[in-house]
Amino acid sequence: MPNSLFPMPGSAQRAAVPGRARAKVALEPGHSPLDWANLQREQGPRLRGDQPLPPQYTRVTKEEVKQHRTKDDAWTIINNKVYNITPYINFHPGGADEIMKGAGRDGTTLFMKYHPWVNVDTMLKNCWIGVLAPQ
Repeated sequence: MPNSLFPMPGSAQRAAVPGRARAKVALEPGHSPLDWANLQREQGPRLRGDQPLPPQYTRVTKEEVKQHRTKDDAWTIINNKVYNITPYINFHPGGADEIMKGAGRDGTTLFMKYHPWVNVDTMLKNCWIGVLAPQ
């Protein structure tokens, strides 16, 4: 193999990509990816908040998402699905300030720019509130 580097040089997965430097932050104890996986397993759908219907039946408007843009109550849209990212904020490897850039709005472009390899449906499965309502 001529180049066995992973991730490839210039990949968004690298911490320092020229012109797109990514800063990782030190997470508080108990906020590792494994801790997040355990919390999802333990809490299950309770992570999505007080939503009465299963996510596939809940339609959420962009106006409703805009009302949830604080660290205590943050929703985002990724790939036309609405997620309550509030419980995930302190687990985000880039820090709270970075994930909050998508709070209250469609975060698909940001998510795909920095995490195209991440399966959001798995990572935030228990935070799924519903689908974006047609305009």
